[in-house]
Amino acid sequence: MKRRHFLTISTLATTVTGASAAAAPREDWWELVKEDNLRFTAKSEEGNLTLDVELEVPPEGELSERKDEEGSITGYNWRGEILPQRCWPGQSLIKKFDFQWDGKPVVVERRFWRDLAGFGIQTVPNKPALLADEDWRYNDFLASLRQPRVMLSADGGTALIEWVRPEECDSSSTTRWIISRSGTVLRHRHEPPHDC
Repeated sequence: MKRRHFLTISTLATTVTGASAAAAPREDWWELVKEDNLRFTAKSEEGNLTLDVELEVPPEGELSERKDEEGSITGYNWRGEILPQRCWPGQSLIKKFDFQWDGKPVVVERRFWRDLAGFGIQTVPNKPALLADEDWRYNDFLASLRQPRVMLSADGGTALIEWVRPEECDSSSTTRWIISRSGTVLRHRHEPPHDC
């Protein structure tokens, strides 16, 4: 191998390794995360999009089981409502999903969010002391929390909402809502392949 190529590869490897280590969040940041939140307001970077969400967890004693002919549990009902397949005891349901664009409500029909379960809201109540405002690692850490995020498209014509949900085998899925100003809603869920 030529010396110039070796030096270039060595330098790149060191830079990538150093950047990866520097990008990792500090362990003590995870201790600040609150996971028992049931309400959250997400705002876009520009501030003109707002999403107010609220979760509810049906009390286990109020759930009634649905069973198939063999007697196996196929799902649950709660207060006369058939709960989604992913909703079992201890799982959350979306109770409120209020979206606003420039202060005006855009109705996202119940059918686009009430059939989903298992979402959580992670927040960090206070910024750690002695942390510089320009610490991009901390901002990346905040961006990795599981909570709804709202973004405006580059042309300003559509809004995107993303919310990551934990799945089995330490996996996760991402649900996305694309919303136009007129109220047209598309929903998509992506779950990468996992090992189990």
